[in-house]
Amino acid sequence: MSFVSTSTANLFNSDDEYYEAEIAKRHAEMEVLLYQQEEKEQLEHQARRDAKVAEQKRLEEEAQRKEKEKQEYRKEKEHQRDLAYCLEADHVATIEQQCEKNWCKTFLSHSNPPSDEKMNLIDLLPLTKRKYV
Repeated sequence: MSFVSTSTANLFNSDDEYYEAEIAKRHAEMEVLLYQQEEKEQLEHQARRDAKVAEQKRLEEEAQRKEKEKQEYRKEKEHQRDLAYCLEADHVATIEQQCEKNWCKTFLSHSNPPSDEKMNLIDLLPLTKRKYV
């Protein structure tokens, strides 16, 4: 009977060892799967963070570009307004000077009246530097 009990004990011992080995194997497999899952989650988290940073940078660059465009537009608008003002001032000055010359020709030179050719001649001022711009 001792042979049967020894065989049975060996059988149980081998089953226990097999069972423990199987558990250790599955435990190791689970550890590897958990490690891979954690690594995957970290990579996804890093990718989301990088995408968020890139999007933020893109939005900042776009805002800076729009602000620069607004400033350029304001500068150009101001320049055009100044140019129009200068041209208008030159035009008004030219008209006033022409009226003054014509008035002088008409009323102040009765002792030496100008010819019809001179009366019809329009004296224009030379262009100012502002008109060349």
